[in-house]
Amino acid sequence: RGNSTPIVWGEKIFVTQPLEEEQERALLCFDRLDGKFLWQRTVKYTAPEESHRTNPYCSESPATDGERIIAVYGSAGVFCYDLNGKELWKRDLGKISFEWGTAASPVLHQGRIYIVNDNDEQSFLAAYDARTGDEVWRVNREEGTNWATPFIWENDLRTEIVTSGSDKVRSYDLSGKLLWELSGMSTISVPTPFEHRGLLYVSSGYIGDALRPAYAIRPGASGDISLK
Repeated sequence: RGNSTPIVWGEKIFVTQPLEEEQERALLCFDRLDGKFLWQRTVKYTAPEESHRTNPYCSESPATDGERIIAVYGSAGVFCYDLNGKELWKRDLGKISFEWGTAASPVLHQGRIYIVNDNDEQSFLAAYDARTGDEVWRVNREEGTNWATPFIWENDLRTEIVTSGSDKVRSYDLSGKLLWELSGMSTISVPTPFEHRGLLYVSSGYIGDALRPAYAIRPGASGDISLK
């Protein structure tokens, strides 16, 4: 949770920014070389939406593949622009209840956008066509609110979508099929999984929990790999 991370592509920097007094979410673009402000696109969302005082209304980082820039604003929806700020498409995700607001960022991979939306009603992982915004598939998740961005793990055996949750860490293939799952996380999941030298690393460390684990996972897992 917290402010979004700036995304750099070529000579441009993209960052999301809340304008809470006007109930707006904004995507801003700056010149990387001299910091000059280039353009801003705003989205107004007037419905009441819960958040935490340390978590602004658009703390998700944007994502880009060099052709388009994607911004996700929770209940306000998903917005796609070209790198000059022209709106290409938008998708309404509907009103979704989040205990402390949203934070999981979108991930772009080989022409698809993957979004984890862990909320207090019906959590899901969904894939969208990056060119059109059409939903390719969606799988429901038995999770409450989380804030962890998914990780695309390209290992020697296959490509996986790894999602960290407070109930379970789950890995899916690129069609949304569940590959493996792991229980034993703390009650709030924020860190994004990552890979190093062939191993996947997953952690959670909510300060209010006695259990604040870190796991290392080899490629090729299947089923329930929870530790006994």
